[in-house]
Amino acid sequence: MPVARPPAPPQEPAPLKAAEADYIRQCVRKYYGDDAVIRNYGPDPRRLELHVETDMEPGMERHECLGLLMCEINRDYIGLEVTKRGHRIRGNAKIAYRQGQIL
Repeated sequence: MPVARPPAPPQEPAPLKAAEADYIRQCVRKYYGDDAVIRNYGPDPRRLELHVETDMEPGMERHECLGLLMCEINRDYIGLEVTKRGHRIRGNAKIAYRQGQIL
C-alpha cells in the first residue's frame, strides 16, 4: 500500500478589500439566505476561492451567484464551492473548513 502524503501546511487566505467582502456577502446571501456561512480560503491574491455552507440543496443558484461575482470582482479565477449543512465535506471544502476565513 502506498504511503500517504503528509497534510498540507496551513496557509492564510489572501486578504479581501472591505468593498469586495461586502459585495460577496450581499451576493451570496441573496441566493443562499442570511444564515449562509461564507469562507474565503485561497492563498493566491490573483484567485478568489470561496466556500458557502447552507441549508439549501446545491443547485443552479451556484452558477448564477458565480456569474454575478465574476461581473463585479476582477480576478484571474473565481471558484465557488457550495455544501449543504450536515453533508460530508469533500475536496476543497475540507481546506475551507480547516483554514478558511469567515466573511
